[in-house]
Order: sequence, then C-alpha cells, then structure tokens
Amino acid sequence: MEALCREEKTRFIGVSNVSLGQLRMLVQATEIPPRFVQNRCFAVTSWDRDVREFCSAQNITYQGFSLLTANPHALGAPGMISIARRHQKTVAQVVFRFAQQIGMLPLTGTTDINHMKEDLDSSSFLLAEEEVRLIEDLGAR
Repeated sequence: MEALCREEKTRFIGVSNVSLGQLRMLVQATEIPPRFVQNRCFAVTSWDRDVREFCSAQNITYQGFSLLTANPHALGAPGMISIARRHQKTVAQVVFRFAQQIGMLPLTGTTDINHMKEDLDSSSFLLAEEEVRLIEDLGAR
C-alpha cells in the first residue's frame, strides 16, 4: 500500500476492522500511516473509544460503520428515544449526530433516498453534552 502511495496511484491508505493493538503496530511499522480507519462500531465498546482516541492523536480519520445495525439495543433505549423526540429527529439522525460530535465520520450504507436525506440532515442540530454522555454510556448498560 505504501508503494501505491509513493507511485501516486493512491493518495491515502485506509484499513478496516482493526483493534487498537493492530493499529498501533501498523502505525509503528510503516512510513506512511493509514489516513482512514473504518471499523464496525458497537455501543458496547463505548463506540470504539480507544481506537477513536488513538486515531485522533495520530491524525487518522475514524469512520464508523454499522452504527445502526450493530446497535439495536442502544437505538431502542428509552434515553435514545427521548433524545430523538426532544430534537424532533429520528433515532438514526441522533446516532449520526452523536458520531459527528465525538469526532467520528459516520458511514451509511443506505440506498433509500429518504434515508439519505435524513442522514444528511443529522448535521443540522447539536446534542447537549449530557446527551452525548448518555449515548456514550448506553453500551455499558
């Protein structure tokens, strides 16, 4: 992958589904570190907090996928539903807004035009700090 960057056949390197230990080893062993990490993101791992924090410190963009499908228990939690109602948004929009506010680039696999519009609209509001903390803690419950 580094050779492809040097030959300008690609501008960035990205990896997917890596643990913190794997990512640390990769960054230490390479001359050109990854620019992107795409991980399936679970609420039960505090939304991949350790990997996200490492990425932030290394100027690596953390991209979270399966934010909705991997977390049905968190999406159905009373606190999550309450936040969505308070903001007059869908739970999916709240999850995507949350992801953005904690420094994650949320990925969506939707092909539904209405869902795409809703997903994009997640940038139109802000969650309060206590709402972000509540969502961060949902997986631990």
